[in-house]
Amino acid sequence: MGVPQTMEALRERAASMRDSLHKSQAFTDSMVAILGSFDHRLSALETAMRPTQIRTHSIRKAHDNIDKTLKAAEVILSQFDLTRKAEAKILRGPHEDLESYLEAIDQLRSNVRFFSNKKGFRSSDGMLNHANNLLAKAISKLEDEFRQLLTNYSKPVEPDRLLDCLPASLRPSSGSPRQKGDASGNQSGPQNKNLEAFVYTPPTLIPTRVLPLLHNLTKHMVQAGHQQQLLRTYRDTRAPVLEQSLRKLGVERLSKDDVQKMQWEVLEAKIGNWIHYMRIAVKLLFAGEKKVCDQIFDGTDSLREHCFAEVTANSVGALLSFGEAIAKSKRSPEKLFVLLDMYEIMRELHSEIEILFGSKPCNEMREAAQNLTRRLAQTAEETFGDFEEAVEKDATKTAVLDGTVHPLTSYVINYVKFLFDYQSTLKQLFQEFDNGDPEAHLASITTRIMQALQNNLDGKSKQYKDAALTQLFLMNNIHYIVRSVRRSEAKDLLGDDWVQIHRRIVQQHANQYKRVSWAKILQCLTVQGSNSGGGDSGGLSRAMVKDRFKTFNIQFEELHQRQSQWTVPDSELRESLRLAVAEVLLPAYRSFLKRFGPMIENGKNPQKYIRYTPEDLERMLSEFFEGKTWNEQKREKIKMVSVLRSESISLSKLLSNILPVVFVGGLATAILLSLVSFSNYVDSKSGPQTEPLLLQLDSFSVSNFKVSKSLFSAHWDAKLTFKNRNGGLKITLYGFDIFVCCKDGEVPLSCAYVDEMHIDPRKQQTVRFGFDRRSGSCGYKESEVVKEINERVKGGELSFRLRMEVKAFYGIRLLGLGTTVVLTPNCPDLNVKLVGQTGQGKMIGPQNCSIPLPKLF
Repeated sequence: MGVPQTMEALRERAASMRDSLHKSQAFTDSMVAILGSFDHRLSALETAMRPTQIRTHSIRKAHDNIDKTLKAAEVILSQFDLTRKAEAKILRGPHEDLESYLEAIDQLRSNVRFFSNKKGFRSSDGMLNHANNLLAKAISKLEDEFRQLLTNYSKPVEPDRLLDCLPASLRPSSGSPRQKGDASGNQSGPQNKNLEAFVYTPPTLIPTRVLPLLHNLTKHMVQAGHQQQLLRTYRDTRAPVLEQSLRKLGVERLSKDDVQKMQWEVLEAKIGNWIHYMRIAVKLLFAGEKKVCDQIFDGTDSLREHCFAEVTANSVGALLSFGEAIAKSKRSPEKLFVLLDMYEIMRELHSEIEILFGSKPCNEMREAAQNLTRRLAQTAEETFGDFEEAVEKDATKTAVLDGTVHPLTSYVINYVKFLFDYQSTLKQLFQEFDNGDPEAHLASITTRIMQALQNNLDGKSKQYKDAALTQLFLMNNIHYIVRSVRRSEAKDLLGDDWVQIHRRIVQQHANQYKRVSWAKILQCLTVQGSNSGGGDSGGLSRAMVKDRFKTFNIQFEELHQRQSQWTVPDSELRESLRLAVAEVLLPAYRSFLKRFGPMIENGKNPQKYIRYTPEDLERMLSEFFEGKTWNEQKREKIKMVSVLRSESISLSKLLSNILPVVFVGGLATAILLSLVSFSNYVDSKSGPQTEPLLLQLDSFSVSNFKVSKSLFSAHWDAKLTFKNRNGGLKITLYGFDIFVCCKDGEVPLSCAYVDEMHIDPRKQQTVRFGFDRRSGSCGYKESEVVKEINERVKGGELSFRLRMEVKAFYGIRLLGLGTTVVLTPNCPDLNVKLVGQTGQGKMIGPQNCSIPLPKLF
């Protein structure tokens, strides 16, 4: 019973669920039908709405396109507007407002870029062409503006402005572009050791306010690709201005031939100027030009370097060409110092040149400067070697008649002393070619020069016929060398041993002089085998003693007359030599006089044989080596003294007869004192004391020298200085002719007339005159000398001499009393080196002329 009920319940529930499911299915089918109806309707609606949607999208897209077109048109129109505004500014040009003009160019460039990117725009090509043409015109006007602005503010720098930029110690005192200093007019060489520490202020070549404008113009031209036009414009404007600044200063371009034709004095001055110009050019002008280039072309390195190179090339070439011409010219000893000066300035400027011309475009100029420095060093070293050879081979035949220091000796010593002022330069120069010790090199060369000088002096000493004068000459010259070395820096280089060795050589020559000069006279005072302290006659008869005294007097007077004319210029050496002679002579004379004097004094005329006391000898020895000569023979001198004394007596008597006593006393005393003063010059006992007239040929040159087979023509110029060394005598030289002759000839080639001149005591007179060769003048005969001249001129060197015959009056200033003499001065061995084809030549250095002893009448 229970199971059937359960089953019934399950059937009822299943039937209920089946009914529910049928209802749900019916509801679902109903909903599907409804939804299907909606879908059909929506499809129909969508189909109906599709045309409307399509039209709406097209309208929206058209709106967007219109908006974009309007905006593009607005931009294009604005570019057109900007182009029109820029065009207006371009057409007005840059003169009114350069800054606005440059802004217009920038705008044009922007417009060109804009239209270049709008190739699809129908009018873009036309607008682009218009903008490009306008830009080209703008750049052209900009180039003109750059040129005009640069030209207006590019002016040559006046020399005074440049000199003001130099350190004060390098500025000339006289307003000349040359510096103070030595004969070459410069302060190069040893004085330049600290010049690098000086501050140089380059001049303002272009006003500071203009440089930014030029820089902006440059920048725009570079952007336009006009570098070459810019370089050409800058070079053509600035280079001539720089060259003109140097010309105003004095720089000139000279070739080797120009240099060879110049007289040494002119060339030396030009070298001094060149050294000054190099310093000014590098430290001021080139430095200033570099500064201008750096500011104008800032940001364009390659263009800046090329512009600087192009602007300075000609100026650097002009300066260096002169240095090259000097370095390549014929070497001579006097050029060494200017070569060292030139080398030193190049070394001084080396660092500046390396900096200024360090870029690749300047390589050629930098290398040219380096080559010049090396060439100057090489030429200087070769000249140094030539000097050593020239010293040893010097063939000057003119001897110093009084045995004093030879001009060659003083020349060489002064040369060497001056070289030591260039020690640092020479050592640096030696290192250019040798890695050895430069100080040892300098010492070696100096030693060789000294030895060469001594060798030459040994040769010159053989010209003397008097052996004593030979020794005196060598003593004087070696002593001068030793003394000069001891007082100079050469002592440190040559060493104490060298000095001591040569001091001993001086002493050896002094001893040789005493032996050669005094041995013979001392034999007169020597009695062989006798005791000089004894009282006997030593086996000598009265006649022999008289002969000894007579011989002694003659020999001593001869020595006194001759050796009073010799010279020992150094006072200490002179006194030492006199003392050495006195120490030998006076004791021997005193002993001989003491021993044999009584034999003579007890006889007749003892003063005839015993003329001198020891004191007289000592006084007369003090007159030795003074270089005093009296141009007359003893007989004529005594004659003149007797005349003067008789004149003084007669004049005294005359005055006492015709003048009041009150007046006569003072005037007669003055007159007699004057006569006595004059007679003291020619006192027969004391020997000659009047100083000779000196004559120096300061200069001698020839020009327009032309010679053919049968005739020649020439013009000579000379400068003579007559020196009166007397303290109480006035010398009058009456008008006279002076003749120029061939070296060994007597026939004059030409002549000149010198007017009368008066030379006061201890004064001098200088005369200049010219000889103009005219056929038949001065006794000249064509056939006698033309052949000889033709032969000698082939060697490029001629030797002349000047001769003259002068009537001179030696008189006392107060009364005009005195004597007339005839002087025959002679200036031999005037060697003249002809230069090139111009027939010009010049004697090297001044020369003393000889004046033989005069004849009294």
